[in-house]
Amino acid sequence: MKAGIKFFIAILGVMSTLPVMASGSGPALAEGVNYIPLEPALVVNYGGPGKARFIKAELSIRTETGEDAAEVMHHLPLIRDRLVSILSAQTEEAISTAEGKEYLRVYALAEINKALLKVEGHSVDEHDEKHSEAAHGKETIKKSETNDGTAVKNADAKDDSAGTAMHNETKEAGNKSAEAAAVPSIADIKPVKGPASDLFFNNFVVQK
Repeated sequence: MKAGIKFFIAILGVMSTLPVMASGSGPALAEGVNYIPLEPALVVNYGGPGKARFIKAELSIRTETGEDAAEVMHHLPLIRDRLVSILSAQTEEAISTAEGKEYLRVYALAEINKALLKVEGHSVDEHDEKHSEAAHGKETIKKSETNDGTAVKNADAKDDSAGTAMHNETKEAGNKSAEAAAVPSIADIKPVKGPASDLFFNNFVVQK
């Protein structure tokens, strides 16, 4: 009988420790700033067909509140999937410079927040998107008017060789300017405010 009582007490002692063990699983989330590591590290093939190339990235996400940290933790599989897609789409040229890696970091942060907002039923600032589209439309109209004016000028100056040469030089300079504008830069990325406030490349290894 005493042995049975001792066994029962021992079982109760084990059961009493289970909640403590469960609460200790996973990283503790602070009320303020949290740094959430994406573990294990991402190992992704990139650069398309041909020679095998891979990126190994050890990443951490910063959040400003415990609530945001909990949301990021809950959606880590979604975040990893989005990051794998982004990293696998990179080219050797895009990640061969410090500027290219910084662009990738900022772009990935924006895409993570877009994915988190979408899955939670929120939308990215639609007002800014509409404003951007309106500005793009005005710029298109302005370019169209400029092109029309240039066409008229060319027609009037058809026999003027000096004017034609100047126009060609201007057109060539415009093409070079357009090519320069097409080069990706951090300024081209629209910041997206979401649960993730920053993304860090703790270690970024490229095997070419």
